Amino acid sequence: MERKPTDILHEELWQFPMDYPLKVMGETRFPMAQIVADIICRHVPDFDPASLDIVPSSKGTYVSVRALFRVERKEQINGLYADLAAEPMIKKVL
Repeated sequence: MERKPTDILHEELWQFPMDYPLKVMGETRFPMAQIVADIICRHVPDFDPASLDIVPSSKGTYVSVRALFRVERKEQINGLYADLAAEPMIKKVL
């Protein structure tokens, strides 16, 4: 099976289920919280968008959206990163 750039590495080190932290950055002019929440909810249906932490940059040009959610299997993370990478409004995922 071919590995995609968005697939997790060193699967043997991952222990599921687990609480997974995510940080996404994008420009403030886009509805970043909604974009990130929609993508997470596709892969983690019980995710609560109200739990997102949103922090604007010092100049207000960018916004950081942080989330912590429970994942049950690696496919959730692989799918999540594939969708995040495909979203043109997202500048960086950490």
